[in-house]
Amino acid sequence: MNTKTIKQSVLNIMARVNIDHELDNTDKTYAVRNWLTGEPVVTTALVVRCIEWVYSMTQAMEAGYKPVTISDFDRIRYFILEQDPNAYMTCID
Repeated sequence: MNTKTIKQSVLNIMARVNIDHELDNTDKTYAVRNWLTGEPVVTTALVVRCIEWVYSMTQAMEAGYKPVTISDFDRIRYFILEQDPNAYMTCID
């Protein structure tokens, strides 16, 4: 799976929200499922981690807890879209 270069601004956000960007150091792929439909998609470890992070932040926000800024939350979502549009459409959109 081809990954694109990660912009420094995104790396800064990942550091701030504790997402390890070093997860994508192999060609291995992993499956992740849409948390509502169960539909699977295969993508990189980093995209899987970002999707899981979005899911956990969504649950926290729905419970009234705001653990991150909306701009950081949105930027991680856009990062998923940039890296793997299919994973974004399956799991996020």
